[in-house]
Order: sequence, then C-alpha cells, then structure tokens
Amino acid sequence: MGFTNTEDESTIASEEFSPLLSDEFKERYRHLIIRLTHALPINRVNIIKNEINQIQKLGERDFEQLKYLTVLSVLVDLTQQGWILNVNQGKLHLRMENDNVDDKKMIRYRLSAERNAQFKTDSVKTFVDSMEAKKNYRGNTISIRALIGEPNTLLDNIHNNQRICDPYIQLVTNERDEHTGYKLSDIWRYFRYTWSIPYKTMPGRNLFYLVRDRAQTYHPIMGIFALGNSVLNLTVRDDDIGWTVDSIKAKMVKQTENSFCEQRISGTPNGKIKVKVSRCLESTEDYIERTEKFANKIYPILDNNIANSIKEIYTVDLGYHKQTRYPSEDKVKALELIAEEYSKKSINNKNNEMNPNWREEAQSNLFKRKRASELAKLLETRIVFNEAKGESHRERLLYLLSNEEGRRAIHTALIANRKRKIGSNMMDIIVCGAIPPYNELLAGKLVSLLACSPTVIRDYTDRYSNQVSEIASRMKGEKVIRDSRLVYLGTTSLYASGSSQYNRIKAPIGDGGKIEFRKMGITEGYGTVFFSKETTNLFSKLLEIQDGGKRINHVFGEGTSPRFRLISRGLSTIGIKADAFLKHYSPRIVYSINLAKNTNEFLLGIDNEVDYGFDIGDEEETRQRTQELIDYWYSRWLEKRLTTIDVEGRLNQFDVNQLLLGNL
Repeated sequence: MGFTNTEDESTIASEEFSPLLSDEFKERYRHLIIRLTHALPINRVNIIKNEINQIQKLGERDFEQLKYLTVLSVLVDLTQQGWILNVNQGKLHLRMENDNVDDKKMIRYRLSAERNAQFKTDSVKTFVDSMEAKKNYRGNTISIRALIGEPNTLLDNIHNNQRICDPYIQLVTNERDEHTGYKLSDIWRYFRYTWSIPYKTMPGRNLFYLVRDRAQTYHPIMGIFALGNSVLNLTVRDDDIGWTVDSIKAKMVKQTENSFCEQRISGTPNGKIKVKVSRCLESTEDYIERTEKFANKIYPILDNNIANSIKEIYTVDLGYHKQTRYPSEDKVKALELIAEEYSKKSINNKNNEMNPNWREEAQSNLFKRKRASELAKLLETRIVFNEAKGESHRERLLYLLSNEEGRRAIHTALIANRKRKIGSNMMDIIVCGAIPPYNELLAGKLVSLLACSPTVIRDYTDRYSNQVSEIASRMKGEKVIRDSRLVYLGTTSLYASGSSQYNRIKAPIGDGGKIEFRKMGITEGYGTVFFSKETTNLFSKLLEIQDGGKRINHVFGEGTSPRFRLISRGLSTIGIKADAFLKHYSPRIVYSINLAKNTNEFLLGIDNEVDYGFDIGDEEETRQRTQELIDYWYSRWLEKRLTTIDVEGRLNQFDVNQLLLGNL
C-alpha cells in the first residue's frame, strides 16, 4: 500500500521534488519513489540512505552520478528539516506543516542533525576530550567543569544575603585565561558547542565575549555572546533607518489618520457596511513646509551618495573620467558589456591576502567585472537624477518618486550609502545567551545588555579603527579605511514566539541615553543552516565540473554569503526550486538596538558625528557605564527573580553532567 497525506489548512508549503536527471538515474529515482510509496514514513530516510550507499559503491563518479548523489543527500537534509514526504501517482511532493514550524521542539530537532554530526568529527571529539580531561594548573586539578558555575555557592550567597554573583565582561582573544590556563577562544568555543544551533565560523568582522562571575573561584562562565557582520538586506530594519524608497515616500505624503465606521445601506446584509474614513493631520501649508524641510535635507545626501561611490571606483581602465557630471547612456551600455565579458572570466578567483597590491587586485577579472557593473549602475542613476524635473529639491524628489525609473534611482542612491555603513558602523548579535546554571538567574538578559555596552563599542572601535576595507580597497585600487564607530546592533529570535531574554529589555545609559531591544517586525527569511556538510561538499564538486572551475571561492568580492550562493546554485543545478527550500518557514522577530542617540541620522548621512551620551575614549567612564548596566540588571531582574519563582529549587536540580558535551 502507498502512504499519502492530503493537504489541509495546516500545510504552509508544498513543493514537487522533481530533479533534472539523466535517463539512467531518472529510472533509479523512479524505483526509489516506488520503494518510498510502499514504506512506512518512519523508514523513508533509511531507504534514501541505503540508495546513497548503493550509488557510492559504484565507484568513480561522473557528472550525472554526482548529480543523483547530490539529489539524495538534499532529500535526507530536507526530511531532517521537517519536510514531510508525500508520494502520489508516482510523484514526490514535500510538505511543510505549521506544527513543524512553530513548535520549539521541532525547530530544535531540525537543527540537531548537523549539530550532532559535529561531535562525530575527529577534530571536535579531540577538542571536547581535551577540555573535559583533568589537568594540573597551579597546583590544582581542574577541567572545563571549573568554568561551570557552582549552584551551591549561588545558594549559599542567597541564604546569607550576600551578592549572589559579580559579573564582568571579557573580550575573547588567543590569550590564556589566568584562572584556568585554557585559551579564552577555546573556552568560548566549548560553551558555544552547547547551543542547539550548529557551530560555524563566521567570515568578516567578529567580536567574541565571555560574561564571567568573579564571585566564584575560577570565575565561571555566566554567558557568551558574539557580534558578526550585519545582514545586508533586511526590509523592516532598513525601513526604520530610512534606507528604503518606501520610507522616503512615507515622509513625502500628507499625514492622515484612518478610522472605520458603520454606515446603513439598504439592500446589503444586515443593512450596514464598514466605511473607511481618512482625516488629514496637517494643513496643506504644514505639509509643504515639512516635506520641503525633509527634501532639502535628504535630496543632496542622495546625490552625494552617488558622487562618493563613483569616487571610490578605480576607473582608469574603464575609460571614464570621474569629473564627468553628465554621463551618457552609451557609456553605461559599454560598461555593462565589460561587466558581462569579465563575468565569464571570473573563475577560480584568488585574492592576495598577505601583501596585496590594491591596483593589481582592482584589475583582476573579478574586480574589473565588479567595478564595471557598479559604475554602470551609478552612472545610470546619475543620469536619472540629472533629468529629474522640478525647480526645488522637493519637486525633484516628488518627481523621482512618481515613476519606476526614479524610484529605482533613489534605491541605488540609498544602497550606495548603506554599503559603506553596514560593513563598518553596524553589527549583528549572532550568539547570545546564558550558560547554566546562570540561566535560572536570568543571565540571558544580562548578556543581552552587555552586548550593547560601552565596553563593546570601545573594543569594536579599537580593533577596527585602522582596519583596511578589503573590498573597498580592491574597488578603488588603493587602501581604504572606513569609519568604525559602532552605532547599531541587530538580531533575530530563533523561535516565532520571540526570545524571552530580549523581551522588555530597556535600560538607561550615559547622559540621557538608553539601550532598548525594539521589535521591528517579523521576517521568515532565507538560510542555509539546515544543509549538511556532506551536501555542501557535493554542491561544490558539482558546480566546479559544471563551470569548468570554481566561481565560489570564498574570497573577498565574489558576493555576500558564499554558503548561501553555493547552496542556491547547487539546488538550481539539480533542478530543484531553490527559493522553496532555502526559506526558513519559521517566522522570526527582528530586533534592533540603537547604540547612539542619533543612530538613524548618522546612518542616513545627515549627521557626521556620533552622540553616545558618554565618552568611549575615556577608559574610566567606559568601565563605569558598563558596570551601571550590570547593576541595573542585578536590581531590575535578578533580585526580582528571587521573589517570583523557586530559584533555589531549580538550582538544586541542576546537573552539570547534562551540560558537558562528552555526555551527548
């Protein structure tokens, strides 16, 4: 008998899984579907894995065999992500249900496959064993257990009305911990492996931190966090900052208030209909005055964004003079042809990472393609701005907003600025949470606050203030150092219900400033975390054969998220709709944290100076303001926690063996 599932309202996505295969492997795939049809759902993954073993026994792999093997590996990954196999009339459909999206246990299960696979690799097993093995340090026998909080000490402090814990923040380096002798980076790595999300190294700018408790002997770890490069495209965030055409358009329309009322209409059901009523909130004079003021501020910035971006492109070999105020359409077309020509040559890209000659790097196939493409887009935008009709900034801005070409030009001008800011003045919180038993003391909220602390802003500025921007330098053909004042942090919840550690976080800081995790909206987004290492390796081999070389080499300039592009292109190569299976189907709440009083104004380019409300150049003030956040957490959350739940009971139930990775 065949097992099929009918779709109902619980189904949120259904996709046919029909890969592009040669006749030989199409027949094998057809027989596989037959076996799946007659199998119990619980056995389906093993059937696919058995087919993988059979293909691997065939020995040397040609392109079509490799493609079929990749198809099977993708299928295994998708079933472990929560996709349900539905076989009907000889065709395989994959279905995602609501229960598989919203349920926290299901999300943890979807993440667990790759996470658990990590612990089977020799390097990770060796690392875990070395951290958990006993060693002698300064006359004491210790292991990583020494860095796990002792619940009895916490309980004694509670009973004796003493300070329960004494938190502090520590930047992770390759230095050794003075209390245990372990490398700080190894300590962070060990506790990161306890997360449900698989551990992956992140390219680009990164800062890693430990939050520790100096009230206990070895200063155990209360929590960890890390900052990484901001997501490039996030509409709800960009709308709030003012980086979207829609956000500018909203500023240029008359402010109204909408309400609804019932109106009696004969001949309609119940004799009533709901009527929308709009009420103007400003007079025509006020509207014109407000929009003139905004346009006079934003229009020159948009125009300047284009000029600044053109200045940052090496153009000698592109036949363009940067002083040209009125470029021609013919020049744009010529640049597009150059970009197309060099796109075909951009294979097996390599960057000189040691002592780069920026001029030579700019003239590489990869960056000549990027420079020509970017310059063509910027010149096309300049042409549109030059042709905008109107006598004033307000009239020209309204004209651009009134047509598709104009809106596209505004978008390009906004992106030109966003590229500079997003890689240097913004970061995302990519890891953040408490380590048991401190989770019972709401240390997650402490860690969240400290991720936004003056200490972190200072550390970021110190580390990156003189860092050369790799991509910008290759685009310009000379060394470029970006402004590195951190003014914004973003993050997302793992679950649709949000994150309890981010809820209602608001704390005063500095001179009239505040730290607040603001909910910006919901995003489903796309990601690759659920695809295994085996699958990505197969994608890489497949694409290398198809392209006659590697187009994705994880080098600066190829584009954002090499892993995402690899998997997206890989899925397309085997004939599977990439968008469908790269989508999370798991709504996540987007949070933003403005670190300065004028974050948005600075990111838009309206302000050139940053107002933090404190001086990050003053070491003592930086330390004091960070300590104020710790003290605020202690009184606002920790002390109240003791009165709302049975903290003592929970601490008594803590079992350190459940946290140790060697017991997994």
